[in-house]
Amino acid sequence: MKKGIIFFIFILGVLSFYETPSVYADKAVIQVDHLNVRTGPGTNYDRIGKVHTRETYMILDKKDDWLKIQRSGKDGWVAKWLTKVKADQVTAERHYSKYDYLRIRSAPNLDGKIEGYLMKGDVVEPKKKDGKWVYVQKGSTKGWVHGDYLTKQNSETHEPPKEKEADEGPSSTVKGKVKVGTAVLNVRSENSTRGRILTIIRKGETYEYIAKKDRWYQIKYSSGNTGWVAGWLVNETDNDQTNTPASKNTYVSLNYNGTNLRSGPSTNYKIVGRGHKGDRFEVLSKEGQWYKISYNSKTAYVAGWIVEEVNQESASTAPATSNSLKGKTIMIDAGHGGRDPGAVGRSGSFEKTLTLDTAFLLKSQLESKGAKVLMTRTNDQYISLSIRSFQSNRSNADAFISLHYNAAPLNIIARGLNSYYYSPNDKALADALQTSLVSQTRLRDRGTKKGNFHVIRENNKPSVLLELGFLSDAREEQTVKTRSYQMKASQGITEGLINYFN
Repeated sequence: MKKGIIFFIFILGVLSFYETPSVYADKAVIQVDHLNVRTGPGTNYDRIGKVHTRETYMILDKKDDWLKIQRSGKDGWVAKWLTKVKADQVTAERHYSKYDYLRIRSAPNLDGKIEGYLMKGDVVEPKKKDGKWVYVQKGSTKGWVHGDYLTKQNSETHEPPKEKEADEGPSSTVKGKVKVGTAVLNVRSENSTRGRILTIIRKGETYEYIAKKDRWYQIKYSSGNTGWVAGWLVNETDNDQTNTPASKNTYVSLNYNGTNLRSGPSTNYKIVGRGHKGDRFEVLSKEGQWYKISYNSKTAYVAGWIVEEVNQESASTAPATSNSLKGKTIMIDAGHGGRDPGAVGRSGSFEKTLTLDTAFLLKSQLESKGAKVLMTRTNDQYISLSIRSFQSNRSNADAFISLHYNAAPLNIIARGLNSYYYSPNDKALADALQTSLVSQTRLRDRGTKKGNFHVIRENNKPSVLLELGFLSDAREEQTVKTRSYQMKASQGITEGLINYFN
């Protein structure tokens, strides 16, 4: 009898073990107000409540792009892309840096500000993690490093692997080049029409390829990303680019903070300096995948897959001089911000982030033409519409440009650009910007329209509100969130302003 009771208790213990739901150490921090909580992982499930900005909940389960959170009432599911996952704590354990000058960043990504460095053999104890990134402290310096560049074994006592820069990334061997032979070509995640569309490229553009498989080419595009294109829609071109002289007025713009500038065209050469996101350098020549640039009255080299090449002669088709906006003051309004994310794209991109990125690129473009630039916001902060129009009205701005990205209901197909004005006197400004934007970006022309938006309605300066593409369209979202597109949009706005003032 006694043995039977013990066996029964054992069975109950086993059953309770298997019936306990999974509990993650991670927590979800809500990023928007009035976020729906649903009975299941999808928008087709019933709503059972709402959560709000900065509220934090334990994550019970994860499925696709949804998180099941633990609430005081009934547990439910929220959209992962509208939350920030707070990393779980990791067991303190000694790790060593594999390389010299391993960057410690302020955020768990390559856009994080460089706070300091680890040298080869430096020991740290990770405190928490976020994906492959771990949070460490070295002396008084705290921040994130990529876990792939740490080891549990002291690298001073083992033969270290060949150096690989975190920001420069791995560079697969280039086997040749292909030129796009059709008007628009999809770049896909795999060598099949079933692959997810990553971006689109256009007729006449040329790309390096690193692999061929089943009549498909794996190409490099935008900052070293790779994807597959159909071989029957491209043509192989001459790959002889050992040392290509740069065309006149060509320069490169850096895509990342803390980019290494080296004494030669390889990661084996010593670092002679560092640049930051948006810095520009004149190109002297191109050697393989490396650019030889002018740096501090000397020369240096930078990896081609972490920069963007721009030709100043083609940056604007307007015959204006470099000082064509000299004496003009332009106020740039990056739409939304802080607790107001604006539109949310199909892949989870936030309008507030894209408008701010575009605003900084536009600022650089305008200043290069001699303009003075004012900005309603320079970081991710919430600013009311009335404050934005008040800032414009009290300024000496010659024009006010409000930047936005559009969205439509999921059952409606919508793409392209709009320029909105409120006062009839501002229609000429909207027309000039719309014409140049369409010319530079090649997105669908949705025309200029009168819009009853607060920031232009309550504005006594020449003012327009620009919708620079639809985040609700999966393909267009992938286009507009790239730096190259935002650069083209900035050039279009700059050209439009030049034409307007002339």
